[in-house]
Amino acid sequence: MKVLFECHAYEEGDIPEGILKASDATYTKQSKGKVELLCVGYYHDVASEETIFILPKVFMEKGSALGRDPKDLLSLSEYRQIFPQNPTFLFDISVQLYQAITLYNERNPKNTITSKQTLARVTGRRGEMESTLLDHILALLRFAKEHQSLFIRITTIMHSGRNRIHWIKTIRSTSPVFRDKKPYYLECKTKEKVVNYEEELICLFYSTLDYLGTAYHFPVTRNLNYETERPDRIADLIQSGKGTRRLRKIRGQYFSDELVQLWNLLYAFYKRAEDMAQKKEQNEYLLVSDFENVFEDMIDCLIGDSSLPRGLKEQKDGKIIDHIYRDKSLIEGGDIYFIADSKYYKEDNEVKDVSLYKQFTYAKNVIHHNIEYPNPTLRYRDEVTEGYSLTPNFLIRAYCPKDLSYSEVGLNLMGIKDRCHFKNRLFDRDTLLVLTYSINFLYVLSSYVQSRGSSRGTNYTLRATFRKDVIEAFEERFDFYEVKLPQGDSSKEFVKRNFRELIGKIYQTEVGKLLLALKKGETENEGILKDLQDKEGCNCSAISLEQLAGSHS
Repeated sequence: MKVLFECHAYEEGDIPEGILKASDATYTKQSKGKVELLCVGYYHDVASEETIFILPKVFMEKGSALGRDPKDLLSLSEYRQIFPQNPTFLFDISVQLYQAITLYNERNPKNTITSKQTLARVTGRRGEMESTLLDHILALLRFAKEHQSLFIRITTIMHSGRNRIHWIKTIRSTSPVFRDKKPYYLECKTKEKVVNYEEELICLFYSTLDYLGTAYHFPVTRNLNYETERPDRIADLIQSGKGTRRLRKIRGQYFSDELVQLWNLLYAFYKRAEDMAQKKEQNEYLLVSDFENVFEDMIDCLIGDSSLPRGLKEQKDGKIIDHIYRDKSLIEGGDIYFIADSKYYKEDNEVKDVSLYKQFTYAKNVIHHNIEYPNPTLRYRDEVTEGYSLTPNFLIRAYCPKDLSYSEVGLNLMGIKDRCHFKNRLFDRDTLLVLTYSINFLYVLSSYVQSRGSSRGTNYTLRATFRKDVIEAFEERFDFYEVKLPQGDSSKEFVKRNFRELIGKIYQTEVGKLLLALKKGETENEGILKDLQDKEGCNCSAISLEQLAGSHS
């Protein structure tokens, strides 16, 4: 097993020749004796009998891979010494990436992995009903995890009565030694041991797991005392083709559905492994270039909405929003759409320029769409004040945590950018904030893989965090006031009298509450508040956006 990294410059001799032949310019970049792999995934090289996993560039930082020199991971003979704190990490992460690419292909059926070039640029050498060697390995591991009770039950039955003395046979066939007139039998006959085919199958199963654990660096733990064969013996069975022959000899001995299933799994593995060892199979691979498409799907599975109005995600100007979902507005009344974009960058790339301008354009398009096709439960503009509601907007990029933990979401707010056409006008469609986050890639990957066939999917806690942070970002930049008019005055007449001074600064909520937002530090703020009090007789009391948002959350 070898581990390579996307976009890292390797010597040509470090890359198996099969990958270079199987790949075209889409998947490799070669220059001056160096090779960069522009893909992520799984590759099994028949010639060298080597399994190679290509991990995303998110694990690279300042030239090191997971804190090590990438060359250290080209040969994993001392693997447990490389990662003593988490000896199964590389196998676990490699398998999860393999499963993620497979799941991405299932979620995007137009991108078949049997095609050499598709929209997502996923390639593979797997027929529709064909499995790779890694699929067979994962099936064996899954069986071991899910059927521990089966092995315990068989062992208990098998060993009950084993080695008990057969007294009738002992008395008939042996002579006792007498001492103090008491007979002592020195050669006791026990119950004869017959060939137990269930035990033979289970021993072969655990021997195979031992062999795979040595080859792929995952632990094989068991509490049952079975005598297993050495990994080199299993390797010989594969090389000689005797594994399938051995299994065929005992095929008719099993009647339990579970044991029949185990026999089938073992036979499928040995058949595939033997064919590859004898060069009857070609190299197999599941590779994806443009891994950002897979990362985007991971994030969308975590926070996105699957059912959206037509024209909202795929916008009329040709732009496509990565992630958009509906949640409670930041101001009293109605819902609003939260807009996000995932960025699959190297660690030293900043989110700036084009990415930011695209985010502002996405938000403006969503605002326009909801004004052109109004929905009474989505409140984007107040007709009285002509003020616009606040549109949440953020970017998400990935990082790998130092402790290699999957359990924590690891969401960090990295920065906030703002744009406006008119200063001190928060309730203007051109005044927008974009928050930038980093998120634990391992958590996102694990959640994505586990979302298949389980209830784990949309992370509403994560959505709540985004909403809370957006509220805090606006409160850091603006002071909010509730404007209470003198008795008998109407909001419509008040706004008409002060429209020029208050446009973009005032907004009326769904329940008729007038809000004033003033950017902190602006010299005109004091005069605006004084005029409202002296000339209009208004009472302007400070109020937090958190209060307004929390009143209908």
